[in-house]
Amino acid sequence: MKNIILYTSIIASLSMVSCKKEDKVVPQSSTPTSTINVEYRVTNESGNVEITYQKPDDNGTFESETETVSRTYYAINFTCKKGSYLSVEAANVLPARKTVTVQIFVNGVLFKEATSYDPSQKALAAGNY
Repeated sequence: MKNIILYTSIIASLSMVSCKKEDKVVPQSSTPTSTINVEYRVTNESGNVEITYQKPDDNGTFESETETVSRTYYAINFTCKKGSYLSVEAANVLPARKTVTVQIFVNGVLFKEATSYDPSQKALAAGNY
């Protein structure tokens, strides 16, 4: 009788344990994206700032461009190769203690940001991405 109970217990415990096939993890993409979407954003209180930024020309070579903007918000959008040096800086045209903020967004995510309150200092955000 003891053997029957023992065998029944073993069979019952084995039937409750199941073997589960492991799912294989497959990467979604084996080749990384080589281009990125970049957006430079400039916000300011004065509404009169000078902006200097790095942006690729039609051949993909980065050039420095400078613009004077009479708005409190300004954005520059472009695509470039991953690993590029990105840079945007801005300052009030007339010396004023009004804030200037520059931001670099890569693929919609904030990458770098800087703010200046000092009339003699530019807000500069830069880095390789």
